[in-house]
Amino acid sequence: MIDKEYLDRIDTSFKKILEAAEQPDAREQMETLNAKLLEANFTMSGKPFPTFLKPLFIERRMKEYLAHTTDTIMDCIEKVGDLFFSNPEMEKYFEMPPLDRELARIDPGYPRRVINGRLDAFLSEHGLKFLEFNCDSPCGIGWHDKLIELLQDIPIIQEFKAKHKAEYSPLLPNFTQMIRQKNAEMGGPKEFTVAVSTDWNTTVRYDLELVASYLDHQPGIHAFFWDPREAEYDGKTLRMNGEPVHVVFRDDIRDFTKELERSKPVLDAFRDNNICFINPFSSRVGGLKCVLWFMTDEKSQHLFTKDELKVIRESIPWTRFMKESKTDLMGKPIDLFPYIRANKDGFVLKPNAGYGGFGVTIGPSVTQAEWDSVLEQISRGESWVVQEIAYVPRGDFPQFSPDLHWKGKNININFFAFNGKFGGGIVRVSDSLIINVHQGGGMIPFCYV
Repeated sequence: MIDKEYLDRIDTSFKKILEAAEQPDAREQMETLNAKLLEANFTMSGKPFPTFLKPLFIERRMKEYLAHTTDTIMDCIEKVGDLFFSNPEMEKYFEMPPLDRELARIDPGYPRRVINGRLDAFLSEHGLKFLEFNCDSPCGIGWHDKLIELLQDIPIIQEFKAKHKAEYSPLLPNFTQMIRQKNAEMGGPKEFTVAVSTDWNTTVRYDLELVASYLDHQPGIHAFFWDPREAEYDGKTLRMNGEPVHVVFRDDIRDFTKELERSKPVLDAFRDNNICFINPFSSRVGGLKCVLWFMTDEKSQHLFTKDELKVIRESIPWTRFMKESKTDLMGKPIDLFPYIRANKDGFVLKPNAGYGGFGVTIGPSVTQAEWDSVLEQISRGESWVVQEIAYVPRGDFPQFSPDLHWKGKNININFFAFNGKFGGGIVRVSDSLIINVHQGGGMIPFCYV
């Protein structure tokens, strides 16, 4: 897997460059970066988006492996998603409100369901482990690329890049290629308009505005940010901001369902295949935690090729849907509920349809009484999965209060896939074991060295 000794040497080299910085020193350079981030609306709910003056380092030789693994898992997600549409007995595990379930059955008019997907993982000397998938509306693409752009002006980053030929990987070029491809698959015009569409007051508005701005500067593409509740549709053409729209790139499904009558023009245009709609609502089935259960359960192995099974075994932790049943663990039969109750320190409990880290219960971090309380909720019919604990990688990051000091933080790497193909990634860091921006985590880029 990774060469930890090599990466430790790279890490030490970066620390020396940062600590030796003068006129401006590291603290002054961080202040400059924060000021530029605020100028660029790099905020969440009006507050500065937390980041650090240090990227995560990944060996160049890992590129092909990461791409192959990501591409393979995306294909497996599509196969598991097929169960929702083809097997009535399996449909109950794909937990969605009735309206979302209805919208999920709209045919998008093009191949694949998960067009913009993100796979959240730990990467360490213990291997690559995907913990969960965000296949509905993963965000952070605009923020990430703006952060890379601003980092290039920081002397510490410039010196390190020159010394180690560090290579950053922006997401928006691959994202734009995906937008062009899906528009073409829908028979859209060569010159077309994209509406990046969500609630005006979304917490991720500035991320999406950066996406719209980037698209708007690409040849043949006009793009803008707009609320889906402010649209018109005449049965042929969808209009937003008074302009014909060919592609709608959405965020949260609730932006379309909370005021259904107001978003009806967009939904009708989608049903009629008169717009290219990304992600289709059917992508939601890929983001449920039960998908990892289907991948790792012996009863589902017939769905996958030999290569896919190899990748699953190497990169997906053992996961089971929490129900009174007998199953296997490391080749041994177990009664699921009693075993999980008695062995909490080896497992994590997650709401099947959860997001943002909310509700995640980490066995070693709670008391037995707290663990039993969650199991009681589940026994009353709530939909959860259990997953084996994965090793959490850590790294030192510079902080200033006001003087420089290094603080260890937990690291989670998130790989994006656009139309099923590896598109790059972002990194989230946190003091908490639940590493999520909605739980107070920060974001940094990774760079190849």
